[in-house]
Amino acid sequence: MSEAVYILGAGGHGRVVLDALLANGIAITGILDDQASLPHLLLGIPILGGDEYLDNVSSANSFLVNGLGANPKTFRRRNLFTVMKSRGFTFKSCQHPSAIVSNAIDIQEGCQIMAGVVIQTGVILEENVVINTGASIDHDCIIRSHAFIAPGSVLCGNVTVASSAFIGAGAVVIPNIHIGENALVGAGAVVTKPVPDGWIVAGNPAVKIRPND
Repeated sequence: MSEAVYILGAGGHGRVVLDALLANGIAITGILDDQASLPHLLLGIPILGGDEYLDNVSSANSFLVNGLGANPKTFRRRNLFTVMKSRGFTFKSCQHPSAIVSNAIDIQEGCQIMAGVVIQTGVILEENVVINTGASIDHDCIIRSHAFIAPGSVLCGNVTVASSAFIGAGAVVIPNIHIGENALVGAGAVVTKPVPDGWIVAGNPAVKIRPND
């Protein structure tokens, strides 16, 4: 039996992911989204209903793709991934064909590398990570599970981004910096010092703003 591939979410990020999958010639079985106002077809792919559709789908030969974005909270993506993994499903990774990615990196389950991304040697992407449009990840960076790197951001060498952190659009993180768990780096920030767990930083140079509640 051939494998089935379902995208979870038909919003902006879901459509970007769908485009990347189609660009790679991957056949999509359908899209699942709870919003009743959505059209029946999206880029020619049927919207089959909400997540309850999976109640009658075997996880043995079905793959999921996380179509939820982060605006800028990452918990909904993380929770969806965790729940579906507990039900036995496997998440498919995707990489847009325009991305430039070293062969010497570690990409774990459910990672998404979008159009125009550059990833250099020695990088580790843990599960459910997003490297969004045009981001640049230099050598030996570690991006922990469920982190989200927004469009146009730049991580210099040896940066670590902890689990569920969010790096905003156009942010720059200088070498050897650690971004804490569930931290949020504001758009356009220039990070020159470590960011503690659970804090929002912004500005140039970036400073602590408030806890990321």
